[in-house]
Amino acid sequence: MELVSKKRVATNGEVRAVVNGNYRGDPHKLIREMASSLVVELSDQLPGLADRPIWSVALKVFERRLEDWLVSDDAAALGGRRPPSLPVDMLSPAEVVARQKLSALTTLYRYDKDGKVYCVMPRAKKNGRMFPAWQFVDPVPSLLPQVIAELRGVMQFELHAFFVTEQDELNELSPAEVLAGLPFESRHDVPPEQARMLSLPVTERLKRVLDLAREAGQSMSD
Repeated sequence: MELVSKKRVATNGEVRAVVNGNYRGDPHKLIREMASSLVVELSDQLPGLADRPIWSVALKVFERRLEDWLVSDDAAALGGRRPPSLPVDMLSPAEVVARQKLSALTTLYRYDKDGKVYCVMPRAKKNGRMFPAWQFVDPVPSLLPQVIAELRGVMQFELHAFFVTEQDELNELSPAEVLAGLPFESRHDVPPEQARMLSLPVTERLKRVLDLAREAGQSMSD
């Protein structure tokens, strides 16, 4: 059994970064070290079983379960695993329906009307709708309706501008990035203070965005 000689204690920040998909190192290596540390700790508590093959089995079980809990993301949107960064492209209604496996365009339009998603109207398409792709990246779909509710009554272009504009209160990150816990793919550098913001628990990130949305909603509606 190949174990680390010294227990590797992952910090809370590292674990949150792995969960949020923005850990800068190799998350699989970190998980192997964490699993090995757990086995070392258990074997220290049970010296009589130190040389038993059970620990090799335990190591594999710990690694597999930690991978499932921390790295795997079955609920990731856009048809796959959570991406390393937030997309900046726009999706047509047909693309959203296909990627999100919706039953029909009317379902998507109902989501738009109910404030579960939002669209923008490109100037070149008077009757067209485009949906910013970032809003379909997990965990945004479960958070977005609360934010949109605070911005009811604002123009569509103002709604989009709010989500993608960097804010001083968010360490120069945009509300979209903070909601997702991921930087936009167009952002070339993420300094430590921004990485810490992106690694905050989902509830804390949502609270910060909601605070800004309430203030912005009031000022835009005046």
